[in-house]
Amino acid sequence: MSDSVLFAAKNRPDAAAQLLFMHHAGGSSYTYMQLAQNLSDSIEVYCLELAGRGARFLEPLNADADAVLEEILDAVERLQLGRDKPLMLCGHSLGAELAYQTAHRLRRKAPEMRLGVILSARGYIDPVDLRGRPRESLSDEEILRLLEQYEGTPPEVLADPELRTYVVGVMRNDLMLLAALAGMPKPPLDVPGFIAGGDSDNRVPVSRLTGWRRAFAAPLTQRVFTGGHFYLFADNQVAPWIEARVSELTGLQDSRACAAPSREKQDLTSQVL
Repeated sequence: MSDSVLFAAKNRPDAAAQLLFMHHAGGSSYTYMQLAQNLSDSIEVYCLELAGRGARFLEPLNADADAVLEEILDAVERLQLGRDKPLMLCGHSLGAELAYQTAHRLRRKAPEMRLGVILSARGYIDPVDLRGRPRESLSDEEILRLLEQYEGTPPEVLADPELRTYVVGVMRNDLMLLAALAGMPKPPLDVPGFIAGGDSDNRVPVSRLTGWRRAFAAPLTQRVFTGGHFYLFADNQVAPWIEARVSELTGLQDSRACAAPSREKQDLTSQVL
């Protein structure tokens, strides 16, 4: 079962838990649907598709944070996600801010829901620090430089004038959405929280991840993977780690997810903030 906003990447009605991927700025559900195929059938996986891309290409872009969050909540309710089984929200970059704010709203609407949050490649920003700051409007050239720094857009896409114009437009919208989300209050969230990043992410160094401990009621577990901003599509340890976190919500002991990592990986996995 799918929705116009949330798409089923692995439709498993008998699965023990559900996982919802929320994509990065300028992105779509496509790469996350591929990542979902590396997870076992014990998890039913859904992917967010923001307007203006993928299957929603013809819909107008939307940078209204409240409207986007309500759209996600409505889709979660229509699909009955988290109603009868645990739900893990996993957001990458822009998706991390969406996941955090979605979790807050779900806690208010359904406090009994078994919910967890994975925040990936997004540094913590205190909304107090953003008060009174004018929101910057980046030029096309600045957005292109930003895309090159993130190293997530194929060079051939940026070389094509029509595709470049489209990508820049989507990215500009998503940066506006990101700024609006970052400025929202971040009271402590009382659900299990996990943060992850790449050891060579030149946009979000590991030191910026730790600030999220201020936004959760309980200690966070951090994991650092090999790679840059889009480490999660390159490091084959990511899927087992995500599966282990989902299993913690259900009490499952999945042998694939819980396979013993190296000593270095064990140290990183167990780092509590």
